[in-house]
This record gives sequence, C-alpha cells and structure tokens, in this order.
Amino acid sequence: MRKDTYLNVVLTVIAVLLTVDVWTRVAQQPFPGETAVAQSRSQPNRAGGRTPAPTGVSAIGREAIQQRDKMIQQLTQIREQFVALRGLLESGGIAVKVSDGSTTTRGNTTRRR
Repeated sequence: MRKDTYLNVVLTVIAVLLTVDVWTRVAQQPFPGETAVAQSRSQPNRAGGRTPAPTGVSAIGREAIQQRDKMIQQLTQIREQFVALRGLLESGGIAVKVSDGSTTTRGNTTRRR
C-alpha cells in the first residue's frame, strides 16, 4: 500500500512538471495568426489565377536583376571610398588630434575651465 502511494506521488509530480514544461514552451511561441513571414513567389500561383509580376530584390525577373546590379555598384563605390579614406589616414593626409577639452577657441576668444 505504501509503494502505491509513493508511486502515485512520483507520477503526479512528473505530470505536473511536464505540464509546466509544455505550458512554458507554448507561452513562448506566438500564435500562428500573429506572425509575419516574408514570402517570395518564385513559381506561378497554384490556383491557376494570374498574379502580378513580382518586384523587389527577391523577385525573379528583369527588375530584380537591375536592382541587384545597382546594389553591387553602390557597394563597390562605398568600398572605393573606404579604401581612399584608409589610404589618407595611413599616409598622414588626415591628422587626428586628441585634446582634453580644457581650452576652447571660438573666433578670437579663448576660454579656460
């Protein structure tokens, strides 16, 4: 009789712990209607209806290719500007001075703190 009581208590504790575990996992997940998922339409609509031509970077088509080319050109320009700026910094063309900020010069006046 004592064994049955012990077994029932242990099984009840395990059931409660599993219920708490499942509850916390469900509480962490948003409801399916509240999630937003990006969709790309790479295949025609299965319903047979006509869909508008896809646009954007993930679209397959002429506009997407042009957008990707433009992005590549802009990234190339950014890289060239970065290389030029780095070259100026390394060659000494740009000097960086660090001061403690105790003196400030504005026009002809000098202030000390």
